[in-house]
Amino acid sequence: MEQRYGMKGKGIFQNKVMLTLICCYIVIIAAVTGLACRIAYSQRQGELLFGLDMTLVRAVNEYENLTSDFWNIYIPMFETDLRTQSVLREYFSGSPVSDLTAPQKMELAEALRQMAARDDSVRWVAVISGQRAVNYAWFTEQNTLQPLGEDFPYWEDLSERQDVMEVYGERTVTVLGEEIDCITMTGGMPGSVGEGTLMVGFDTDMLERICRSDSAFETLQFDIMLEGECLFTTGSEPYLPEGLPDKGEGGILKTAEGTKRYVQVAADTTRWVRIYYSMEWNELSRLSHRMTGPMLLGVAALVAFSLAIYVVMLHMLNREMNTIRHGLAQIGENHLESRIEGTFYQVGFSEIASSINAMAASLKENIDRAYYYELKQKEAELQELQAKFNPHFLYNSLELFCARCYQNGDEDTAELIAQTAAIFRGFIGSATFIPIRDELAFTRRYLKLFRARYADAVQIQYDFDSEVLDYGIVRNVLQPLVENYFVHGINPARNDNCLCFHGHILNEELIRITVEDNGLGMREEELDRLNRQLHEPIATEKESYGLKNLHQRLRLFYGEPCGLELLQNADGGIIIQLLIRRMPCQRGEQKEEKTGPD
Repeated sequence: MEQRYGMKGKGIFQNKVMLTLICCYIVIIAAVTGLACRIAYSQRQGELLFGLDMTLVRAVNEYENLTSDFWNIYIPMFETDLRTQSVLREYFSGSPVSDLTAPQKMELAEALRQMAARDDSVRWVAVISGQRAVNYAWFTEQNTLQPLGEDFPYWEDLSERQDVMEVYGERTVTVLGEEIDCITMTGGMPGSVGEGTLMVGFDTDMLERICRSDSAFETLQFDIMLEGECLFTTGSEPYLPEGLPDKGEGGILKTAEGTKRYVQVAADTTRWVRIYYSMEWNELSRLSHRMTGPMLLGVAALVAFSLAIYVVMLHMLNREMNTIRHGLAQIGENHLESRIEGTFYQVGFSEIASSINAMAASLKENIDRAYYYELKQKEAELQELQAKFNPHFLYNSLELFCARCYQNGDEDTAELIAQTAAIFRGFIGSATFIPIRDELAFTRRYLKLFRARYADAVQIQYDFDSEVLDYGIVRNVLQPLVENYFVHGINPARNDNCLCFHGHILNEELIRITVEDNGLGMREEELDRLNRQLHEPIATEKESYGLKNLHQRLRLFYGEPCGLELLQNADGGIIIQLLIRRMPCQRGEQKEEKTGPD
């Protein structure tokens, strides 16, 4: 009765532990998810802003191209084209008249047409002379020379012009009933030509297409500002905030309506020009969180699936453990005829149940037999009974411990116990000549126990020809080499320790297996001394007994030139080389029967 209450209390404690582990799991998942969402948000925002920055660079280049185009039109014309220079000199320096004659208009139209032909983005070229009552402009698409009327939108700007070159914002010029939107650049005439102004209207369609190339944003707009005046904007009205960031900088600014806008100013612009883009901060934040929702849904699904799997597995474990627990309780109450029966789905549970049943049967048989012996032989008989237990009972018991650790959530300890059980089973195996692939499998289990101490500080690598794996080898050959490395060779101060296993066909008779590490290594003289000692008789009190024993086992089984040799590793550490013969498992077993186990 006390035993049953103890089990019940222990089960309650286990549930509390699992509940704590689940809470920790959820907290860790939430923390990792939050960090992942933050990283995804920052990465997505960086991608969006990088794309806009590239568009801003293209807009700056396009604006600078317009400025360069103006100088290409303005300067070379007065240096090389003497006919055009003569026409313009006559236009700006001639006697004031009410209007030009027809031949003069034709000459002026040809001169302006040639100037406009220097760049495809020129929409019109105008010449303004204060001495003339009528001034003219050549309109490229209309292919016509037209007088400038009072509706020309730049008269007031021209009256206040001070600099040699000035840029005026985007305005509309009407010609022959068609409206033309342009950014205008002006320059004064050289003294050799006369007094006046040359004006060039540039098409902004390319600038518009560049700035509107990113359609992901609804509130995005680009603005070009010169000394507080807007030259160009893609919005319904320009955004001219106070406290605009310096060139090459960005930030979040509050608007007059109380909303926030993100602003980024281009770095490479002329002195007084500011080219920048802006958008609603809420829109940028919303687009940056595009992956947050799917990630949260995915994590929620993962957590739900994990909990469901946990509940199902816990139910199955509890059911099977209760079956085994009930059977053990019956046997513990001296009902040795009782047997654990049922279907087990967990790895090892069926073997544990079979072992317990075999143990109960063996106990019952031996106890029944003990009644026929005299009392003086009782102690010896009990020892004999213990000696008759199946050696697999320890392996199965370890599997039980492993299952209990899994039930309690201690997966690391469970894995170590499972590896120990597998190693124990390997040690008690009957065959001493096994396939190389089985020897490697045993070595991997053995390595996991050592790696549990050093975690990720040791990396294990395997490089074996597929043909090598089917040949046989003497059991437990690699285990002493692994143990030798972790005892003498590993460097605890570094985190990139590496143990590499290689296996290749050397020739028609031999296979070469090497175990290479980058550990502490040995001096050359120590390595030579150790190689010499491998051929000496075994002395248990000396060092490297395991290597010497292994070398002589290989020599005894395979003969010359097989055995062990230690080499210096050029990258640090040592290389242990084994030579064995190419022997299939069947042939090795026949040899073993003749020579006996080593």
